[in-house]
Amino acid sequence: MNRVLALAGSVIFFAIAFSIYSYVPESQREPNVYYFGFFETFVFVMIYSGPVYLIAGLPVSLLIDQLLKKIKGRLPYLPRMTMYSIAGIIIGFLFHIWMTKNHIGSLSLVIRPLIYGFTAANIFLHLLLLISWYRK
Repeated sequence: MNRVLALAGSVIFFAIAFSIYSYVPESQREPNVYYFGFFETFVFVMIYSGPVYLIAGLPVSLLIDQLLKKIKGRLPYLPRMTMYSIAGIIIGFLFHIWMTKNHIGSLSLVIRPLIYGFTAANIFLHLLLLISWYRK
């Protein structure tokens, strides 16, 4: 139950953060160019990030936690955050390859999905920790 709540909250928080980051204020917009508004960006990010969290993020989260339980017997924060961050970067890279039809492109085009994956994984981890702590 904690993971499902963390997943739902992560999708919402990630969509809000991405929408804030990508919003272009009216004063900076070029004339005759369409810009997505905050709500439009929010909806599109929810549509794209929700399945990624569900299909890739949730199973990887379970795998990481099971692996760390076997190795240490408990889940220390730093190794857990490191593994979640690496997994997020890998998932971000794979999502980028899938969306660009296996065309990686320049390094500057690859960095953003890696940062998004890193951010999304850490949002999920910290929400999961917060929810688990709160529900105890």
